[in-house]
Amino acid sequence: MHVKLRSALVAGATAALLAGGAAPVAMATASATASGAAGSAAHCDDGSSAARVRANSKGKEPAQDPQAPAYGQIKAQPRMANGSVHIPTVVHMLQSSTAPSSRTDAEWTAMVNAQMKVLNDSFSGAAEPAGHEAEGSDTPFRFDLASIDFVKKDAWYHVTVSSKAERDMKRALHAGSSETLNVYVGDIGDNLLGWAYFPREISNNGRNYLDGVVMLDESMPGGTAGKYSLGDTLPHEVGHWLALHHTFQAGCSASNDFVADTPKEAHPQFDCPIGADTCTAPGADPIHNFMDYSQDSCMYLFTAGQAQRMNDAWINFRAIP
Repeated sequence: MHVKLRSALVAGATAALLAGGAAPVAMATASATASGAAGSAAHCDDGSSAARVRANSKGKEPAQDPQAPAYGQIKAQPRMANGSVHIPTVVHMLQSSTAPSSRTDAEWTAMVNAQMKVLNDSFSGAAEPAGHEAEGSDTPFRFDLASIDFVKKDAWYHVTVSSKAERDMKRALHAGSSETLNVYVGDIGDNLLGWAYFPREISNNGRNYLDGVVMLDESMPGGTAGKYSLGDTLPHEVGHWLALHHTFQAGCSASNDFVADTPKEAHPQFDCPIGADTCTAPGADPIHNFMDYSQDSCMYLFTAGQAQRMNDAWINFRAIP
């Protein structure tokens, strides 16, 4: 039986819920025989995923969906107020069933709480370092940690993209609706940092359970993933979950990532190459944008155009009437 305990977090809490220290979140231990999830308004399939990879990754990045709606094809919607959409977030902590965990459940829970602060700071425009305030945009989205469960199963702990293990895991564990963010956290395979699925507006034969984000456990704040351990993998993947492409999606082409205010970029940037400029179009490469591949210390913003695209995608693809 899959046990899920709700936290005591107030529904109205936003980025401030972790200011000055993370609020504790209830934990639950689950077996690997949890049942499936409720239906949703969003749809996804194996071809509509996108990932974040390390500079030295040998794993193959899942292809971004070439049919994912362009900005002009997403019906324009009124801009929702900043912080007006609270997204329940369910975290599935994947663990080995044959080896002891490298951390206690309490330690993992503290890391999840720290990760939620990074996520909320990122989507509220509060992640900019000193001297760069107000460079990024606030967004309508805040994330409320609903639950953490701990699941012991080796195949899921080392899950890879578009694998049978991923399908089995998500069929068993996915919770909530299209308005619920499911985050699967483990020692994922192929040397990837994480991956996510775009929202879709078409029927796909009951595969909505694939919706959500998968991410490397040690990429959370305080983890051992080096330059990728400040927690920015989750904001990147949630950007995909809300229909954002990589900033280098189509290189220097006119469409690129379908967002007008992200400078064009010929290829992904790693580390933090200040001043890099790979296209003749105006603007240096957006190395500080969450949707590039820069190291965590270099990323700190979404643009106003990206906030609008996520706003439109939420209303069209995820919000339940």
